Amino acid sequence: MPELSERLRQRVLSALSDGPGLAVLRGLRLNGLSDQACAELCRSVISVAGTPRPRESAAPMDDLLTTQAAQPPAAESGASPIGAEVAALAPHTDRAGPPGPPHLLALLCVRPALVGGDSLLISGPNVHRRLLAEQPAVLPELFRDFHFGAEPALARTGPVFTRVGNRIAVQYNRYQIERGHQAAGNALTPAQKVALDAFDEALHNEALILRLPLLRGDLLMLDNHTLLHGRTAYSDPHGHRCLTRAWAD
Repeated sequence: MPELSERLRQRVLSALSDGPGLAVLRGLRLNGLSDQACAELCRSVISVAGTPRPRESAAPMDDLLTTQAAQPPAAESGASPIGAEVAALAPHTDRAGPPGPPHLLALLCVRPALVGGDSLLISGPNVHRRLLAEQPAVLPELFRDFHFGAEPALARTGPVFTRVGNRIAVQYNRYQIERGHQAAGNALTPAQKVALDAFDEALHNEALILRLPLLRGDLLMLDNHTLLHGRTAYSDPHGHRCLTRAWAD
């Protein structure tokens, strides 16, 4: 694990708890490390801010986020030489297994994609403020319980927004909410759909989005109860892209 000075450690902790809810460490030395060794490095770094979750808290190998090699497109006039594009990932918070959503998430870039794949970060409290100003009628629904996910080990119920003292916490994944309600045999009500649509609309507001390209050796750490994270589309025809992920409480 790289040695963090006490001053740097305190800056990281302050940024996570009292600041924007994120910290970025640039240029960690990865030369000579295997992908799995990089995953262990990621877990070591997040341990400065919390207790790491077991690697199997979601599924085996979920600590390595990689891309299978894309098949090159058929030769066509004007066809892109970059190859197939991997779709963007909508902003969300991570679920993990028991005891529930982790407090902290770390992502270490081992190899960026050839093109694209930038991280997108959005503050849950900012989404709440935007809805309070523009669509306050949907907020009560977002403080009520939804079903998240369908897998027995991961499925749970809970609200999108929660008040924790004088702060607003957020947990959100539209895809998993829809899966959860389908698996539970409990269809989303019209009011729930309107509220979720309003939340999604806010997530597309460019004024709320921080776009963050991660280069090799960059580690992003964030408060998973405060920030939603997503990803732009990317091209990775040779299965080159690799990020490692770690959770902590």
